[in-house]
This record gives sequence, C-alpha cells and structure tokens, in this order.
Amino acid sequence: MTTPDLRRRFDERAIGAGTTPRFVLLLILLLVSSGSMMISVTFSSLSKTDANSFGCMLAAGVDLNRIDDMASSIGMVLHADALETCLARYAPAPDPPDLLWPGLLLAASALVFRALPAWKVWRGRHVPLEEVDRTGAIRSTLDEVAAQAGLVRTPRFVVAPTALSAGAAVYGSNRRPTVCLHAGLLARRSGDPEGFRAVLLHEFAHVRNGDVTLTYATVALWRVFLALVLLPYLVWCVTALATSFQSPIRHAEQMTVGRAFILPVFLTVLVYLARADVLRMREVYADLAAVSAGADPRGWAVPLPPGPESRLRRGWAHFAEVWRTHPRWDLRRGALEDPAMLFGVQALPMLLTGIAASVIIDRAGTLLGGGSGWRAYLVPLLGAAAVTGVAGIALWRAVAHAVLTERRVLSGVRAGLWLGAGMAVGALATGQGSPTRWLPPHPEVLVAVVAAGVLFAWWITESSQLWLRAWPRRVRGPAMLLVMAVGCLLLTAWIVWWETFGTGLAGGWFDMDASRRETELTFPGPMAEHRGMVFALSVWFEVFTGFNQPIVLAAVCALCVVPLLAWTTRQNRREGQASGERTADESRPALPPLRPVLLAAMLGGLACWGGIAVAKAYMHTWQPEAGERGGLYSVSLSAWVLVVLVAFSATTGALIANRLGCYPLCSTLLTAEITVLTGLSGHYLLMSVDGCIKPLSTLASTCHWVPYPAWMLTRELLAPVLISTALVVAIAGTAVLAFQRLRGYDQGRSASVRQPESRRRLYVRRAAVVAICAITVSATVTAAAEAGWEGASGDGVENRNRAYSQVPRAEASTPVIRRAQLEYWLKFGGGDLLNRLGDAHKALGDAFMKGADAGGIIKKSEFAPICRRFDRIAEDAGEYFPIPDARADAQWKKHNTLMQKAAKSCSHSFDHGDVQEFNKSMDDLDKAAVFIDAMGRRFDEIRAAAP
Repeated sequence: MTTPDLRRRFDERAIGAGTTPRFVLLLILLLVSSGSMMISVTFSSLSKTDANSFGCMLAAGVDLNRIDDMASSIGMVLHADALETCLARYAPAPDPPDLLWPGLLLAASALVFRALPAWKVWRGRHVPLEEVDRTGAIRSTLDEVAAQAGLVRTPRFVVAPTALSAGAAVYGSNRRPTVCLHAGLLARRSGDPEGFRAVLLHEFAHVRNGDVTLTYATVALWRVFLALVLLPYLVWCVTALATSFQSPIRHAEQMTVGRAFILPVFLTVLVYLARADVLRMREVYADLAAVSAGADPRGWAVPLPPGPESRLRRGWAHFAEVWRTHPRWDLRRGALEDPAMLFGVQALPMLLTGIAASVIIDRAGTLLGGGSGWRAYLVPLLGAAAVTGVAGIALWRAVAHAVLTERRVLSGVRAGLWLGAGMAVGALATGQGSPTRWLPPHPEVLVAVVAAGVLFAWWITESSQLWLRAWPRRVRGPAMLLVMAVGCLLLTAWIVWWETFGTGLAGGWFDMDASRRETELTFPGPMAEHRGMVFALSVWFEVFTGFNQPIVLAAVCALCVVPLLAWTTRQNRREGQASGERTADESRPALPPLRPVLLAAMLGGLACWGGIAVAKAYMHTWQPEAGERGGLYSVSLSAWVLVVLVAFSATTGALIANRLGCYPLCSTLLTAEITVLTGLSGHYLLMSVDGCIKPLSTLASTCHWVPYPAWMLTRELLAPVLISTALVVAIAGTAVLAFQRLRGYDQGRSASVRQPESRRRLYVRRAAVVAICAITVSATVTAAAEAGWEGASGDGVENRNRAYSQVPRAEASTPVIRRAQLEYWLKFGGGDLLNRLGDAHKALGDAFMKGADAGGIIKKSEFAPICRRFDRIAEDAGEYFPIPDARADAQWKKHNTLMQKAAKSCSHSFDHGDVQEFNKSMDDLDKAAVFIDAMGRRFDEIRAAAP
C-alpha cells in the first residue's frame, strides 16, 4: 500500500487518536496529584490523617520502625475490625469538600488559559496583520492557503515584528485560533513562496487537527500546578521533615515525608517527558497534514550536521531527543517518506504510561478513599482506563497500520515489558508494599507487575489483529471498543488483586508456618503422613485467595469469549467485494480454522478424564474410613483433580497454538479453557458414580447415582480451575511464542489455510461459537456466585486469626516506641475504657452509700444497671486492641475476665434473689481492681524507661 493510500485510511480521526489520550492522561494525573497534595498541605505538619493512621497502628501494637516485619505488625491482622474502627474514627478518608481542590485547579487553569493569548500578544509585542498589510495582498494569500488546508473559517492573524526567524506559531483555542507570523516569514514570502506556503500549511494543520486547545490547556494547567500546588507542597515537605525529628515515630514519618518530597520531582519529570513526547508527535502529524494539503516536501530538506559516530554519542543523542519538544529534522523528513513511526509503539510512552498509572492509582486512592461494593473498583477502574486509553489505543493503531500495509505485526511483548516496568517503578515510587522502605522486603514480587503489563499488551495486540482481519466493515470502531473494554477489565481485575493481596506478598505478609496452621485448622485429617500436600495447599491457598474474586472470573471469561466471537464473522467477505475491488489484505484468509481448536479441546478433555481416573485411583490407595473422608482427604482429591485439569489443558492449548502458528496467547487460552470445561464434565460424571468402580472409589464406598453432591463438588472447582488455567496458560503461551521465535515463525501472518465460505458452514460455525460462549459464561457466573459466597463466609477469617494468633510477637524495638504504643492505646480508646471503668466503680460506691442510708437495702433498680455497665465495658475491651505490652495486657485480660464474670453473677443474683451470689460478685469486682493496680505500675515503668 502506498503512502497516499495509507493517509487516506488513517485520516484526521486517526491522527487525533494518536496523541489525544496522552493529553487526557496528563490532565488526570495532574488533577489527582494536585488534589491529594493539597489535602496534605491543608492539614499542615504531617498530614493529620497520616498521623492518626500511624497512631491507630501503634495502638494495635505495630512497631513502625519494623512495620514490614510480620511479627511486629501481626496486630493489624488479628485485630482488623478494631483497626478499621479506629481508622474510621480518627483517620477517615477525605470528605467530599476535599475534592474542591481539583475544581479550584481547573478554575485557575481556565483563567490562565484565557489570559495566555493576551500575555503572548503583550510579551511579543504582536500587532494585527492589518497594520502591516495595508494593501491586503498578504491577507488574500493567507485566505487562499487556509482554504487549501481545508479550514472552514480563517483564523485571526497577528505579526511579531521583532521575530526575525522565518517561522510562525499558533495559540489561543480551537474555536478562536490566532496565527502569529514572524517578520522573517513575511520577508520570505516574495523570495520563497513555496516555503512560505509550507510554513502556513503546517500551522493551519495544527488548527485543523485540534491541537491548539489541548496544547495550551496543558500549558495553563502545568503553570498553575507549579505555582499553586507544587510550591506550597514543597514548603509543607520541608516543614514536616523538620518537625519529624521530635516525633517518637520519626523513622516512619521521615520515610513518608521523604516519599512525599520525591513525588513532585518524580511527577515533574514524568509530566515534562510525556508532554514533550506529545508535542513532538503533533509536529510530525502537522507535517504530514501539510504535505497532504499540497506543501512542497523540499521545505523540510534542511542541511544537517553530521550525526554522532560513536555508540556512546548516539545513545546520548537519543536520550537528548526525549527531552525535546520539537523532533529533529531528519526524523521529520523520515516520517514524510514513511509515516510508520507515527503508528509504532515506542518505549518511552509505554514506560511513562505505566508510571503514571501507578501514581494515579495511589493518589486517587488517597483522594477518594476506599469503599465497599462497586466503590472498591472505582480507583482500579480509573487506573485501568488510563492505561487502556493510552497504551491500548496505541497498540491498536500499531496493529492496524501493520495489517493495512501488510507488514509484520509485532507480538506486543516488548511494549508490555516497558509498560510493566513503568508500573513497577511507579509502585516503588509510591511505596506500594512497604511504606517505610524504598524497596519492599520481597522486590521479586514486582516481577508479577511486569508480567501483568506484558499480558495486557500481548492480549491487546493479538485480539486487535484478530478483529482487524475478521471485521467485515471498513469502520472498525465497534471492534476497537470491544477489545479496549476487555483490556480495561483485565487491568482492573489485576489492580484489584495487586492492591488487596499483591502488595501484601511484596511487603512480606506471608508466613508459611501460619498458613500451614490455617490449612490444618480448615481441613483436619491425617496431617503427619501428608506434609507435602499440606505445604502445597498452604502456598496455593495463600496465592489463589486474592484471585478468587468475581471480577477476576469475569476478566478470564471475557479474554476467551471476545476473541472467540471473531469467528462469527464471514471470513472472506470484505467491503471491497461489492464494487469488485480487492486489496492485498482482503485476499488473504482472516482467521485460523476453528475446527482444529475444538477437536484438540475435545481430545484434551478426554485426556483429562483419564488423568482424573488415575488421580482417583491414587487417592483410593489411602482412602480412610467412611467418617473421615472429609477435610484433608476431600481437599486433596480436589487438588489432584485441579493439577490434572490445569496441566492437561495448558499442554493441549500450547500444542494446538504451536501447530496453528499464529495468535499463541489467544489460541492457547481458548483451547485450554474449552479443554478444562470438558475435563470438568468428566470429573462430574466420575463423582456421580463414585463407589461403583472400586479401584476409583474415593468419597463413597457403595454404588449410587448421586448427581447433586457431585455437582456441588464440581461447582467448588469451577473458580479455581478457570483462574488457575488462565494463569498457567500465560506461561504456556510465552513458551509457545519463544519456541516459534527460535524456529523463525512469523507471528504477524494469518493462517494460510482455506476458510469455509458457504452459508451453511458459516451457520454451523456460529452455532458452535454461541454454544461455547454460553457454556463459558454460565460456568463463569456459577463460579463467581460460589466465589462471592465463600468470600462472605466468616469461617475462613476465624481460622486465619486462630492460625496467625500463634505467630510470636516481637517486642518494641525501642523504649520510645513502646511508650508511643501505650500512649496511643490510651488516646484512641484505652483511656476511654479506663475512665468508664472508674465511673462505674464510683456509681457502685454511690449505690452502696444510698443503700446504707436506707438501712442496708440492696435495690435492683440501683445495682442492676451498674452491673450491666461493667459487663458492657468488658465486652468493649474485648473488641478493642489488647495493650501493646505483654505484661500489662496479661493483667488487663485477667481483670476483664473476672469483671465480666462478676457482672454476669450480679445480674443473675437479682433474677434469682440470691444474696450470697451478689456478695460474691462484689468480692470479685474488688479482686479485679488488684489487676488494674498492677497494670498501672507497669504503665509507670514504661513511661519512666522513655522519658
């Protein structure tokens, strides 16, 4: 396809799609960051919310000097409810009025945007064109060139009499653009009319492409950000850093302030590089539009100095290029000859997009706070939409360009590596996984972040190529939106997992011993003989728990269903056939055949049946007695079935993808998921007749047809199998891609096989696709319902708390931390409990005084409410944090146990009229006071050790 043909296919709408999302990304990044920064400045010193968050953690017994150590932070896990209550009361999320800051930033930016044209006129001493063009000759030429450029309305013209360069500039807005003509350009009009027209066509191209408003809106927003947000924020950082040296938790505060201080520097560089990249691309787009409108390409033939010869100098030249707002002349000339660079996926935008996404997620989480239900997905969705709108569209355009020009379609893996690297760098910069360290305890977990970027870019690239070849219409917008929606869903699911579980893994919140104890508590059985199974289950449960969510299942379903729907299109039908035209890409088949995929899935499913039979035969060798087949034995059977299904399905998918030679990820995933569903049906049938085949008997001993219990067992496996298969398929697909690269396969080609064209075969293929999609969606909905029910169950939380309660607690690292823990325990609830206890004892003493005055009569109306007060205090103490000191907490627990016993005996004595029981309860209350005295002495020792 020739360059003019390509320009016709990628008209001004494609040009706008190239860089407009990057402007939107910058706007979102600046708005979210500005809001969160100004919230911190509003609170002065260290943010009140952050300080109280640290206070709640100290009250829970966390050592902020060793927050990444589970032994010193286990209180946050064991007393999550109390911590949530404390944070909700003392460190709530910003209220809606805090969202006023982005609004103020926008309002100030709008004022600066309106003032920029007047500022440019005043600073450059611009004069109206009419004052220079007395005869109107220049104006007539400008009108002629504007019409040639395709402008409906001629912009306003001014002249910069002091600018001697032969150039021009455009500013203002899309609705009211102003073109500033330099004096040197007007002097060039007579001697070089073609060069004069080329410069004008270039500037008019900016107007036609809609560059003006976005460019100067970004300039205005950036200047307001520097003046009204960044400067006060830096002052706040310096003040907070100075005051942190007097804090008992200065290590945590200084790390927080240090990150806050680096953030504006990091953000400044990020936004500048992104803005420079966008402006460079806009210049190239304007060059193309100018040449398309008739500008002489020789105007770009500017003599250039010789390029650097050494590799080091060439590297420095490339590094310097990314900071330039205007591209080099050799790059601009190269784009005119071959505009492929406009549709390539470059490393810098991908890296910046990944970093920006992490910053947006972190800052938006600070600004908007968390939530439950759909609100929990709001911040992840914002970050995923930002990445999809920039990186996803860039990948789509790159694939579209390659398909239409019959070039090799890249796999997207390299782009995904840069995107994932950016997300990993952003995670480190924002402190995800470790708020008090520059590197989390397990930085190797960040490899998963890079892998997520690769998976996103790889799937987007393959699905885009698949739909671009299969979509029978010239307008491919709906296909693009479908692919982008699934990519956004995939990233949202990933961010939800990373925010809830991935950061914990990176932060070292995985204790193998505690996880093993949790498994033993959840699944009792003969543990001593199967330690290996218990270990494997513990690791798998710890990692898989975060993935067992409805949104993850929805993403897995969409990753399979959306590519599969491409087979419902008429494969060799193209828009050019109606008029007898056939372009090069229209004469080649669109998709690989579906029949080998389905046949391989069926054969792989049968292999799964055999593997499940082998697993059941093995489980039969240690089948326990009838009453002991639950717990560990039952979950071990399910685990072996899971291993068989995932291994066989991933292998089947990899083999068929390698045979097809194209779409390794989509082919592997689609084949594997169909295979695993087929294998699950075999598991259901075998469990329905469990006990009928003696060598395969596991949970049953006698032969019965039990379809419903078998369905319950199969349903529990749906979510683990679907998600685990998708995770393993990502590895298998990578192996297929690497193998094909080593063998020299062309990943960009479509399958060179004959496609069915008859209407009957098309209907059969569509029926098969609809049936597979229906089964997949039904299985996903069932699995999501099961996953949601398990998430709502409290048994898992109870077992986890019981398991983690045995983790040995670390003592405070310093006496200052120990005292800070005690003081915050008293400040955020403990002191209130002690005051209530003192008031209750005073009320009890007053009641006895009234009884003595009345002749020693004990009235129920006087004493029963007081006894209930003691009981309520004991219950509230049980819901609050334990004292973050082992010796003091031992006395506190003894006191509360005895006080609650006395309170219940007191109430019981009035119900039965038992005076002796009442007296005994009063004696117990007196004995309980002894523990309070011991606790107070321990408090004095802690305070004295850290004056």
